[in-house]
Amino acid sequence: MTSLIVVAGATGKLGGRLVAALRQRGATVRALVRPETTPANVARLAQLGAEVLPVDFADPGALTRACQGAGCVVSALAGLRDVIVGAQTQLLAAAVAAGVPRFIPSDFSSDYTQQAPGLNRNFDLRREFRAHLDQAPIAATSILNGAFAEVLTYNIPLLDFKRQQVGYWEDADWSIDFTTMDDTAAYAAAAALDAATPRWLRIASFQPSPRQLVGIAEAAAGGSSRWCGWGPAPTWRPRFSRRGRPTPPASSSSTPTGSRCNTC
Repeated sequence: MTSLIVVAGATGKLGGRLVAALRQRGATVRALVRPETTPANVARLAQLGAEVLPVDFADPGALTRACQGAGCVVSALAGLRDVIVGAQTQLLAAAVAAGVPRFIPSDFSSDYTQQAPGLNRNFDLRREFRAHLDQAPIAATSILNGAFAEVLTYNIPLLDFKRQQVGYWEDADWSIDFTTMDDTAAYAAAAALDAATPRWLRIASFQPSPRQLVGIAEAAAGGSSRWCGWGPAPTWRPRFSRRGRPTPPASSSSTPTGSRCNTC
């Protein structure tokens, strides 16, 4: 398989890492960027050794030419329906027209195949694009990496450093998949260069439970944390829709088990 890999969405946080990971593996990278991309972003990709090609996704001919000669087209595009369904469908059509044998969509999420439709907008957008992808005459690989591990530093309800608490729903021992952006990019680069990669790749850098996150939070914050349940979904969902994030009920502190990392 040719080592030329086309990357769309290369100026994003994941896309830039993906270009770097591909270059580290000796691949030739053609980074597709919007015509209005800033010179600084173009320069950063060029410094990584990528061929940077401004292209208008609304121009099918130009987009097809941008994909020609590639062994795989990788989408790291991020956005809502106009991007995940609209722009990716344009990119997919161009890849097929250019005779590219493989396509990696911008799934990069929790395993939406295990979730019922209609519960999560972003998962539903991926399902909608998947219907187009599975009908196209091209091999595909979707990478499901759980949540990006970087979100654990954002003071989210799951790991709230300000309140010194770990919140969860229903099960404190449920393992949650997290993968760093660097690991996700490394897996995606390896998949793009391997023609034998299967249709689905499910990966995780580590899989802590909420109970284990208590120990992680204590080690990181240097103080005590408490873990608390927010109750089963039927209890908290009405409060969430009326008043935003619910206040977790009071809970006694419990000694957590030690944290453990399960690497793929």
